[in-house]
Amino acid sequence: MKRLFDRFATGCARFSGRPAMLMVCIALSIVGAAAYASGDEHFLGGANISISIVTLLLLPILQATQNRDGAALQAKIDELIKVNAAARNDLIGLENRDEEEIERVRQDQEGLCPRE
Repeated sequence: MKRLFDRFATGCARFSGRPAMLMVCIALSIVGAAAYASGDEHFLGGANISISIVTLLLLPILQATQNRDGAALQAKIDELIKVNAAARNDLIGLENRDEEEIERVRQDQEGLCPRE
């Protein structure tokens, strides 16, 4: 179930960062502005819902940007691990493993570092 959710969340984040989603947000914003300008209560209520939807859609767009930046950073770090002979190659791709395994690696690394 967790893997299914992870794949679903990743797919949503990737989709929401696409230009088509931005066009939907722009269209809903235009509808909201037109509703406000008209002064019609019924139209204004629909516009309010549209603007709320735009707000909710912006969150995954921002998340998609963070995901892309994080993936690029991880690729760079993986490359540094590969070229450093002293680094542990089993850490390459660690971000794709489950949370429990990542936490085990973090605890192992904390045990290697002396505390002040």
